[in-house]
Amino acid sequence: MTDPAARSRRGVNALRSFLRYLEEIEEALLRRDAMRVTALMRKRTATHLPRDVREELLLLSRAPRDSLRAPIRFLRFQHRMRELARGGEPLPTAQTELQLEPPAVFGVIRRRPDESERAAACDPADEPFDSRR
Repeated sequence: MTDPAARSRRGVNALRSFLRYLEEIEEALLRRDAMRVTALMRKRTATHLPRDVREELLLLSRAPRDSLRAPIRFLRFQHRMRELARGGEPLPTAQTELQLEPPAVFGVIRRRPDESERAAACDPADEPFDSRR
């Protein structure tokens, strides 16, 4: 078992190295160095970027050098990560898997115990106000 302080230091160091990686991307974007952006996107660390940020960076790396498009999603993400680091938070981890209901048996309709019988297309908001009481 590792002690929580060591684990916390590792998380902070991981966030610092991730922030350095984001700064490298930012520098490459400012220099309009498409090859450097592409090389940075091939690193394993790029998997920690949200999909929309990765897509934006790839789009910008393929855009002409005289393009005026700004990396808005990337800059927002970088700002959030800087704020997390400033607040002393560790690097965010992967999301946990949700426990879903088991698959339904073929031909069986499942209902929640608290559901009353009503038409399939019925919306409670469509009911007259007096009948809801």
